[in-house]
Amino acid sequence: MNPDLDTGHNTSAPAHWGELKNANFTGPNQTSSNSTLPQLDITRAISVGLVLGAFILFAIVGNILVILSVACNRHLRTPTNYFIVNLAMADLLLSFTVLPFSAALEVLGYWVLGRIFCDIWAAVDVLCCTASILSLCAISIDRYIGVRYSLQYPTLVTRRKAILALLSVWVLSTVISIGPLLGWKEPAPNDDKECGVTEEPFYALFSSLGSFYIPLAVILVMYCRVYIVAKRTTKNLEAGVMKEMSNSKELTLRIHSKNFHEDTLSSTKAKGHNPRSSIAVKLFKFSREKKAAKTLGIVVGMFILCWLPFFIALPLE
Repeated sequence: MNPDLDTGHNTSAPAHWGELKNANFTGPNQTSSNSTLPQLDITRAISVGLVLGAFILFAIVGNILVILSVACNRHLRTPTNYFIVNLAMADLLLSFTVLPFSAALEVLGYWVLGRIFCDIWAAVDVLCCTASILSLCAISIDRYIGVRYSLQYPTLVTRRKAILALLSVWVLSTVISIGPLLGWKEPAPNDDKECGVTEEPFYALFSSLGSFYIPLAVILVMYCRVYIVAKRTTKNLEAGVMKEMSNSKELTLRIHSKNFHEDTLSSTKAKGHNPRSSIAVKLFKFSREKKAAKTLGIVVGMFILCWLPFFIALPLE
């Protein structure tokens, strides 16, 4: 064995290993990766994760309770509550399939699940949010019918019509959300660690109109009309007069604190009706519909305030 060869081999090997070591740890790929991945702040990650996790858990439990309350009580299975259950289902789907990954993105500062799942996640996000807003739109229309036509409401809004309306909500939501999956989006960024809803101008305008602005216009119109009808009807009740259309003839029912007007009493007796019970039913139905409209109006108003900044900024980006 040549000692010179051994010495040369032994002295060159460490140099070669050093080159490999430098290539493994300071090569172009590793430098790019280090510059892309943000430094994770453990304290911030834990605190933000706990807060977002609490919100997600609260959303899941709250929406499940809403669904169970209607499913377990047959007296609550009304068309109005079907719309509310649909709203809860959309929010529940959002809480399970979208919010956990949004929380992970917020905590880590980058996307870790790849480009394909990013596109699916963004589409499901738009789907759930659109279905939620359109459900509120359906609720506002339902409340207007309930207040404006409180006596005819059971025949105007049937279970079958309510289910068809809910199917229409999900079909329209799918049409609005599926565009980016079919290629209607801006080019994907080179870095797979970036993920968000596409900001392609025409799709952003289309989705903003379909998911928010048009439903918002319908909601505002419906609740303005609900307010006008409720105010007018309440005024008539306070004045002691309530007008109803029956058999294409307008009947005037005069309401007094202790007795009824003689002409109303005699006419209703001639038809075989009890005027006191009839008017009590009408008053009860109207007050119930008015209270439901007021409660849901507050919920819708808060929901709109939460979404308004996002849909104002989205088309402008």
